[in-house]
Amino acid sequence: MENLGRITKIKTILEQYWKSRDFILNTLNTDASSRKYYRAIYKGQSVIVMDDDGCKCKPKEFTLLSDFLLKNDVYVPKVYYKNFDEGILLLEDLGDNSVRTLLSPKTEENLYLKSGLAIAKVTNIKNKPEYIKDFSKQNLLDDIKLFTEWYFPCALGYPLDDRKKEEFLSIVDKLSDMAYKIPSRLMLWDYHIDNIMITPENKYAIIDFQDAMWGPLTYDIASLLAADRMVISPGTISKTKDVFFNQLSGINREDFEDSFAFMYMFRHMRVLGRFTTLSIVNQKEKYLQFIPQTWKALEHILLYPKFVEIKKWVDENIPEQCRSLPKRKPIFEAVVLAAGRGSRMRELTDNLPKPLVEVGNKALIDYNFERLKSINIKKFVVNLCYKGELIKEHILKNQSGLDIVFSEEKEALETGGGVKKALPLLEGQAFFVSNSDVFFIDKGYKPALWKMIDKWNEEKYDILILLQNLEDICGDKGIGDYRIDINNHPERNENKISGFPYMFSGISIVNRKIFDNVKEEKFSLRDLFDIAQKNKKLGFVINEAYFFHIGTPEALNEAKLRINTKN
Repeated sequence: MENLGRITKIKTILEQYWKSRDFILNTLNTDASSRKYYRAIYKGQSVIVMDDDGCKCKPKEFTLLSDFLLKNDVYVPKVYYKNFDEGILLLEDLGDNSVRTLLSPKTEENLYLKSGLAIAKVTNIKNKPEYIKDFSKQNLLDDIKLFTEWYFPCALGYPLDDRKKEEFLSIVDKLSDMAYKIPSRLMLWDYHIDNIMITPENKYAIIDFQDAMWGPLTYDIASLLAADRMVISPGTISKTKDVFFNQLSGINREDFEDSFAFMYMFRHMRVLGRFTTLSIVNQKEKYLQFIPQTWKALEHILLYPKFVEIKKWVDENIPEQCRSLPKRKPIFEAVVLAAGRGSRMRELTDNLPKPLVEVGNKALIDYNFERLKSINIKKFVVNLCYKGELIKEHILKNQSGLDIVFSEEKEALETGGGVKKALPLLEGQAFFVSNSDVFFIDKGYKPALWKMIDKWNEEKYDILILLQNLEDICGDKGIGDYRIDINNHPERNENKISGFPYMFSGISIVNRKIFDNVKEEKFSLRDLFDIAQKNKKLGFVINEAYFFHIGTPEALNEAKLRINTKN
């Protein structure tokens, strides 16, 4: 759905640019980012509108690099107009002919050879712009985690354990020396056949480079020849590498081949994770079609003689029959618990329910809707009691467009009773339950709720709880609720003693079958946690977050003071 406000802003800018309203604005296909593109046509002239709402995709960096590359005789689109506050650029229109659109068996070799020459021109730029960051080994290790943290759980159905992840990173760390055998240069990061345009003058223009870094010069040629979106003949790959290498000077061929092989492997592992996030998180399912071809290219490069150890690790941890399309587990509903008063907040909740208390100019309950929406929850059930009409009014005003139903209680049924009463409004077997006053900022590599989805297993667990380390809590810490026993099971602190380092965060995944034999109407969800614990059916995920436990006015004030330093 088009954002009419953004379209109005774009049209206003075009009116000012052309001093006329007589232009045509057409929508163009989008890329993997959140940007939108349009073609504006006026009296035979045309420009491309890059709409980067929120400036998430670095329009300033794009503009700086466009100027830099043009000055170094690299063909990129000129920036005719820039508005960084709005995230809107007007760019030179290079037409519709990308390398991909022109590819055929007859044109393949010529197109790739000339694309190789185009990126060699970038590679031969030896002066580093001051605003370009180095692509360090740590950047490399962080990026390749996309493979283990995102692709693996969605392909295998369960996350890798920490030991196996550490093994993988250790092997990659050792091999990464291969990548840095050759000099670092400007690496554009997204150099592939969709981002190379062939102009009517038969010039090869590069259109995507705002993520550029300073790193091994083999990355972009490896990206071009990746063969994850379209099969390339071995002969074309070999000839294009030769053409590219022959444009370089002072580089040993064996060092070049080692660096190329590593970056080729790195890119495919990273891309498997990236295609997973695009399809599962961003719901751009078209990227699933590239998974099989990406695996073929990765399997081929793993035969490189120096990759024996990493090939063995891959074969042991994801055998060939498991190299499938990533899937998201079918948990698409959530119960948001908003019935309680929050009596410890004292006078603050005399006239306002706790879920509507604000931190950082936003109600606590809205943070939880945002978190649940980020994992593509489709249906929300909100239980209400104390000041329920105020909460309902707030939600309907601030969360429009969502599938939200309300479960209203004449008297508060506590957490367990509230979920039990809401069950007829739910369709799925498993669902999230979230306290409406939970407030934390993820600091781990992967958001906590995605990690919970990764770990959920209906056969293994009746309930999965999110635990928070007391050391990372701002506000009411108290004593811990849980510890992990020698068999890696959570154990609740029934006697309220020390030695329990984790607090229950207020978020869980629950299998509805655990309510089957419950007769009570009013009870705590903790009672069901205890039953699941007794039956060895209680799972856990440790939350990596800055957690704000807002139970008192003092804790609220502390959270308000610290929130700006953590964002």
